Amino acid sequence: MKNQRYGMIFQTTLGSNYFYDSGTGKVIGCDSKEIKLIDRILKNEISLEKACEENKEFKEFIEKENLFRCPERIPFYIPTIEELEASIKGQCTQIIIELTEECNLRCGYCIYNKHHPKYRDFGNRSMPFEIAKKTLDIVLKDYKRDKFFLTFYGGEPLANFDLMKKCIEYVRNNYKEINLGVSFTTNLTLLTIDMINYFNTLYSDGISINIMCSIDGPKDIHDRFRRFKNGKGSFEKVIENFNLLMDNFYEKNNGNKNISINCVITPPCSEEKISLIKNFFEKELNLPDDVKFNLGYIDEGDMVFDYNENKEVNEEEMVSFESVSISNWVTNNVIKSNEHFIKRSDINLLLPTIQAISHRRVSSGDIFKEKFLHGNCIPGQRRLYVTVDGEFKPCERVGKCPSIGNYKDGINIENILKYYFKEYIEYYEDKCSKCWAQELCSICYSRNMGENGIDEEEGLCEETRREIKMKFENYYNLLENKKSELKEVVDEIIV
Repeated sequence: MKNQRYGMIFQTTLGSNYFYDSGTGKVIGCDSKEIKLIDRILKNEISLEKACEENKEFKEFIEKENLFRCPERIPFYIPTIEELEASIKGQCTQIIIELTEECNLRCGYCIYNKHHPKYRDFGNRSMPFEIAKKTLDIVLKDYKRDKFFLTFYGGEPLANFDLMKKCIEYVRNNYKEINLGVSFTTNLTLLTIDMINYFNTLYSDGISINIMCSIDGPKDIHDRFRRFKNGKGSFEKVIENFNLLMDNFYEKNNGNKNISINCVITPPCSEEKISLIKNFFEKELNLPDDVKFNLGYIDEGDMVFDYNENKEVNEEEMVSFESVSISNWVTNNVIKSNEHFIKRSDINLLLPTIQAISHRRVSSGDIFKEKFLHGNCIPGQRRLYVTVDGEFKPCERVGKCPSIGNYKDGINIENILKYYFKEYIEYYEDKCSKCWAQELCSICYSRNMGENGIDEEEGLCEETRREIKMKFENYYNLLENKKSELKEVVDEIIV
């Protein structure tokens, strides 16, 4: 199956055929004769050499465009221990502090429920300030950058608001030269006017504030999974406090006072449900254009608890997620629209697709000589997650995984190099050498890292290839149907 590495064929709804070449990142439009020949090559029904012998025009074309030259092995980049240390020390722009394991909700799909073996269970521990202080000193002592982001996590971070304030004030008082930004995600139920006033005070002192609010749509949808410990739905309190935040904190088009919404799409799933939720945010909540809402499916895990039915969601309902793509749905709606622009809310939902394709690496000359570790960051370089007991992890989305340090000893460069580079590359080198998507792969440690190292989810590579192909299809459907509107979006992203 070695020819699969050369690339991928995809079609648009208008019937156009395209070939993505993995060696250069180019996308080439093809007629039906060319696409049939390429399909035979990729399926190993004919060798590349034989195809070129039988079709001289094809041979001249691929030589001119430098296609079908992806080597059998493109090496992963692996730094030396000295290079890794230099790239991390003083470079980490974000600390994510797990203020507490405590949460006043028991959302049916939360990763901290017992059916998620890769994550801890709900707990009641909180981080001692001493751990937070020592971690901040480790990262900021030799800080080489200007902007630094202090992010808070839980549990529900506002359940330990006192520690949040202590951490913020510690950075303000001890690292005054740093341009500070503060962010957190909240279920909103514990938010008070005093907290909002504090955030306003921070903003007045030059600190940017980003607040992401968890809202799953209208009351019947939201309350089906997002409930208090006593079983009562949280919707009314959430909306009450969201309005409090909008009335007392929000300022239009002020990127330093940013409010956004994260919405989790839950079973049962349908296009009608997605439309209902989107309409709720746009029409009922009447969100301003600059308050982004993100629609996404539940995180990994094989079941969720439906409070309405008082039972676990069955496998058939979970499988329904695969049949309804949010990206496809938004793309189709944009194409059908008579508007000569793409709505801001649709741009936000299509951004992962547009950025992945428009910003992909494309070589006009030689083929790619080296690739990085999929969609992974360098652990500890851009962000650092700190658990309540002071253990360092790559980010909040990675569950049980090898440590990358702790608040006593600092960053563990040896562990990063061993588990997140050497063993990772050893596992994936052969798998990736046969894959056309290796240059665009978005797999990250949150999906393939376990307590003792690599622990890949079943079917992860196949799922990733489907997602990448879908992004190409959606992007080129937009390109063929809404070319000028798409160009405006791409130009805006690049700027």
